[in-house]
Amino acid sequence: MNKMVCLLGASLFAGCMVVNALTVHTGHLIVSLTDRETGLPITNATAMVRVRTKRSYGGHSTPSTCFRTVTADTDSNGIANVEFQFYFSDFHWWVKSPTHYCHRYRVGARNEFFKRAVEKSDYFNIDTNTVQGLAMYNELVQLDNNNDYLGFIAKFEPKSVTYTNNVVVRSASFFPKHNPRPMYAYGDMDGDYLSMKKTTTFVTNGLEVTRYKPVDYDMKECLVVSYNPNHDDEWDGPAGKVADFHIERFCVTTNGVKTTYGWIDFAPGCGAYKRNTTGDSSFPTTYEAETNATFLSRIPFECSSVSGNVVRAQDILGDDEYMVLRTRVMTNAVGVVTNCNYSKILGPMYISYPMDPSDRVHFKSLIFNPTPNDPNLEYDLKNNLAPRGNGSWYP
Repeated sequence: MNKMVCLLGASLFAGCMVVNALTVHTGHLIVSLTDRETGLPITNATAMVRVRTKRSYGGHSTPSTCFRTVTADTDSNGIANVEFQFYFSDFHWWVKSPTHYCHRYRVGARNEFFKRAVEKSDYFNIDTNTVQGLAMYNELVQLDNNNDYLGFIAKFEPKSVTYTNNVVVRSASFFPKHNPRPMYAYGDMDGDYLSMKKTTTFVTNGLEVTRYKPVDYDMKECLVVSYNPNHDDEWDGPAGKVADFHIERFCVTTNGVKTTYGWIDFAPGCGAYKRNTTGDSSFPTTYEAETNATFLSRIPFECSSVSGNVVRAQDILGDDEYMVLRTRVMTNAVGVVTNCNYSKILGPMYISYPMDPSDRVHFKSLIFNPTPNDPNLEYDLKNNLAPRGNGSWYP
């Protein structure tokens, strides 16, 4: 039996691809789509199903030629019925619409399968102590010696597959597009280095605390204003021009626990407020800033580590948070705001750890509206004004 398993493994790793010997079946994906704000049906969407048509062996990823995609449009009730032929029980589906945020690469393809009962091949349980089992084993040996990999693999096809259901019914809702506009957008950044120069060392409560060079951050350029990636050497590369917020960092060690902490500060009249994400990965934040919200002037962060392992962390933003910022504020003689810019950052946002000490800014998405006093934060994914970096995947 062990030798038979080895023969099977050798054949599989030889790498071959065959059309599945199982009987072809007809399946249906019925999906009902609604607008997340109004509850009305989405009548201009397309549901797409990706199904395998061939089986791939050899330990490598399945090539695209083993799949085909079948589509169906939604009707006046927002329902799409995708009918497709399948050999295998599993498939993937997603949705696209010109008026809603449901992009596959943000929402992700959803995995499904049809329920089935499988009667396995007798060749998975050969007993070589019986005449029949020995004959089956010798048959496999002969196929392997003849390099007949297709014949070998065919012996392990199921004796029967009975599908108890060939219809999957699902529903989904998506946020509509309101007024997407070109903006400066950055996403999946590796992080901008912060200066590691020590400015002062002081003692508080008997502990020696190190303060690092404060840094100003330009959200429009997605760069620190005073840039120093080599920690101590001057940097002659790109730098930000206008400070949207200020970063202070400190480091202290006590009883073997190293704590880096600090905060981001905002100029008078500027600030930020936090909100929880929507739960929809295709549109996780907000369409526009709440201009009457309470904007915080300081947001703290902290990270404690032992031997490089994080034991406690308070990030600027958690995985399920985002914040809206009001910066570049100008006021008149009586203190009324006459000019400002709005932006948003999708978490997690943190100063990297457990490096000694923290020295990079990380976030999932940053969107900056360059139009003064415009609270709109719905970024047009096809019109990024940023000349560098990766554009945000999030509107």
